Amino acid sequence: MKSLIECHSLGIGYKQKAEEPHLLFPTFDIQLYEGELTALVGPNGAGKTSLIKTISGNLTPLSGWITLFNKTLKSYSTAELATIISIVLTDRILDQHIKVYDVVATGRYPYTGFWATLNQNDKSVIQKSLEMVGAEELSDRTFVTLSDGERQKVMIAKALAQDTPIILLDEPAAFLDYPSKIELMHLLQNLVKKHHKTILYSSHDLDLVLRSADRLWLVASRKPIATGIPEQLVLDGLIEDYFAITGLHFDAALGQFILPTAGIKKICVSANGITGIWLRRALERKGWTVNTNENEAFVIKFGNNNYILENGQTVVHFANIESLITELDRYENN
Repeated sequence: MKSLIECHSLGIGYKQKAEEPHLLFPTFDIQLYEGELTALVGPNGAGKTSLIKTISGNLTPLSGWITLFNKTLKSYSTAELATIISIVLTDRILDQHIKVYDVVATGRYPYTGFWATLNQNDKSVIQKSLEMVGAEELSDRTFVTLSDGERQKVMIAKALAQDTPIILLDEPAAFLDYPSKIELMHLLQNLVKKHHKTILYSSHDLDLVLRSADRLWLVASRKPIATGIPEQLVLDGLIEDYFAITGLHFDAALGQFILPTAGIKKICVSANGITGIWLRRALERKGWTVNTNENEAFVIKFGNNNYILENGQTVVHFANIESLITELDRYENN
């Protein structure tokens, strides 16, 4: 694998007057590999935005150095960097009444010269960028009229219009509803696979990154950065270690944090497929420990589109999960 960006003994953080520099995490070496969708993941406040800004040249590191295409980052001029790295931050556009086309057109600033005049090639790149994110129909809309999902598409189109091999995005899904988040991740995957971009984006949404990223950079306060493919980091126990959410347990099989059950209420479930999955989730949400031991006091089976609850000699059929849960609650309260 070819690395485009390399961090060497890099230390990031902040320094106040007459005080020792404060490192967000220990100095580190890390590489951003060509042709991968890499997710920078960690809890809120862990330093993800600072790392994105440092890699892009917008913040000065406290120690170490960064190389970009085998040259030190600081050896590039601002104009040169603008043709190699584009960055999408969470900052809002100040002029909300600017048209979408004009927002995307600002991505061409490294190529337009002093008068910022768009030639035919610039216009072609702008149009193609809008098409790549599925936003061509938004071209004449003003930015203020867009939904959060549409705004994010436009900002990515602006980064594409900048025509750089590397795109950095800070929390691109932060303000999106769940379907829009999935759509965004699919878009980023396509940009990597079909358009040969190298993308690094930050997120604290584990479900999202475990589904989409080729590689993770895991960060947490005072911990060294860990990196690897998502599946291996899960199996190594690093996801749970780096997030360490009090009172929650990371279920490696589900790929998500769950509330621990009390372990007292036990129930057997004999149901497969999607029905079994959602039945188990409903029972666990209500505090039951689900297993497959048919000697439990309560046994649930599924057949002929019915949920069958067995309690000793008593057998009751239910048409849906809600009525079954209601009946279990009644047993508990008696």
